[in-house]
Amino acid sequence: MKPFLSFFRFLVPCLALASASCGPSGPALTEEEDPSFGRGRSYLKVGKEKEALDEFLSVTRRMVECPKSHLEAGRLLLLLESRKDPVASIYHLRRFLLLKPESREASKVRQLIVSAEREIIRKLPGKPYDDYLELIALKEENAKLKRLIDDYKARLGVPLEEISKTPLPVDPPANPPTQPPPGPATVRSYVVQSGDSLYAISRKFYGDSSHIDHIFQANRDSLPNKDSLKPGQTLRIPPLSRNR
Repeated sequence: MKPFLSFFRFLVPCLALASASCGPSGPALTEEEDPSFGRGRSYLKVGKEKEALDEFLSVTRRMVECPKSHLEAGRLLLLLESRKDPVASIYHLRRFLLLKPESREASKVRQLIVSAEREIIRKLPGKPYDDYLELIALKEENAKLKRLIDDYKARLGVPLEEISKTPLPVDPPANPPTQPPPGPATVRSYVVQSGDSLYAISRKFYGDSSHIDHIFQANRDSLPNKDSLKPGQTLRIPPLSRNR
């Protein structure tokens, strides 16, 4: 019995030592230090996207903090026709947003998620969400048009604070109702705002920017030249003659 106890006392510390030697000898690798991540990046550079996808997926299966691998996997799962999986793509893209919510790529990633959702909807039998897809497309088109209009107004000199307030022109009805003849035209007044120009004021009152001389001539007593507008200055806005 004593020899057995002596052997047991010798065996326990040896097992403990062996267990310690088999454990991690240093800090865990970061995502960019992971060999699979490096291989994935290398495959992307030479156009081997399928192989790159496998490497990035390998990283996501083994690591928790791997936002870049989730981003690349989500993007490739949406773009590769032979490996397209919009559901899995959304999962990886949302994991990226969860790990990097303030990233510069966040807005682009959200657009990719919308594209993946569209892919899912298009594949549904019967296409029950066609109206929803058209609504999304219309909203995006309206947003683009608004940006173009705001940019156009800014180039004309409309103050920034007025851009969002100025209503868009509405086309007149095809058969306007008969109205009584207008009374005599009157001269209007306008207080110059910061950032105003004669071009912007002309467009505001006449519908286009080609009547700056008309406004300038009506205010020669207070305007030495066409670039001498001052905030707070009151201008006379004469009516356009009927033969214009």
